[in-house]
Amino acid sequence: MRVVGTVLRNSRQICTGLVQHSLRVQGTSYAAVSQSTRFAMLNRAYSTDPPKSPKEQLPKSEAVKNETSNTEAVKDEKPKSEAAKSDNVKTESAQGEKPKEKPKDSERFPSRTFGGKSETKERLFPETGPLSLPGIGIFLTTAIGLFVYFNYEKERVGRERKEKMSRVETVGKADVGGRFELVDQDHQTFTEKNMLGKFHVVYFGFCHCPDICPEEMDKIGDALDLLDKNADTKDTVQPVFISCDPQRDTPVEVKSYLKQFHPKFIGLTGTVEQVRTTCKAYRVYFSKPPKVVGDQDYLVDHAIYTYLMDPDGIFVEVYGKDKNAQYMADDIAKRIKKFKDTGRAL
Repeated sequence: MRVVGTVLRNSRQICTGLVQHSLRVQGTSYAAVSQSTRFAMLNRAYSTDPPKSPKEQLPKSEAVKNETSNTEAVKDEKPKSEAAKSDNVKTESAQGEKPKEKPKDSERFPSRTFGGKSETKERLFPETGPLSLPGIGIFLTTAIGLFVYFNYEKERVGRERKEKMSRVETVGKADVGGRFELVDQDHQTFTEKNMLGKFHVVYFGFCHCPDICPEEMDKIGDALDLLDKNADTKDTVQPVFISCDPQRDTPVEVKSYLKQFHPKFIGLTGTVEQVRTTCKAYRVYFSKPPKVVGDQDYLVDHAIYTYLMDPDGIFVEVYGKDKNAQYMADDIAKRIKKFKDTGRAL
């Protein structure tokens, strides 16, 4: 009996719980339902008939009352929701428009998918500015244009300089050198034709010159020694001494004088008229004092230049007193190389 009583109590509690749950579902509290309604619902819970909906379990009077209360509650909730909406609208208008958010990297840069994995594409260059692709293109184009322009200008200036130098050389060739006839230290006739086939260095002086002429003759000899050390320039240059004091510088005097200098020297002299013609052809100035008596010693004033003539007897270059032997040798070697590059031999 004790077991049966326990089972009945448990079943009653279960049924009561079901009734309370059913009332809560339909929005009605257990305390608000009358005693008779509770008993009716408990009886239905104990019965074996199929369960009814919560509204069917209540009597009609209770169901109508509950529906009325629910409708009033809904009507009360509507004004509250409308009031809340109006409050939200006022709040948004008071705050103003929200600032636009900065787009995310995923929105700024398109994403690519590799093997099922999404990867954000990073830009190597900005879209605008000096470091953008158009900016870099403009910079490179400008740099290349300036480089080409400066190279063109450099070549143009070089060509103009070479043309100017060639014009100067052409004028010099036309003005220096020409026909002449003299005698050498061995009393042999010597003309401009004897100067063909080799480079010649020609110096005008006089045998009684105390200092300048010997210095220039020694400088010429040193330049010849430097040229003879090179197989390409050895024995390609013939030195010539022409006296501008024919009244004292006889062939014998010239031969004795040349013994002090390089053995390759050829000495030339002649009559006053012959020497004057030769000096005029080479544009050499010389002057003897006007009042000379007997064997009185005197000095001859003359131009101090050494002339370089090519194998065709054409003037090439002139060297003043300020040019040393090394300079002369280097310049003559350059002229010899240029001549040989044309395919001609010496």
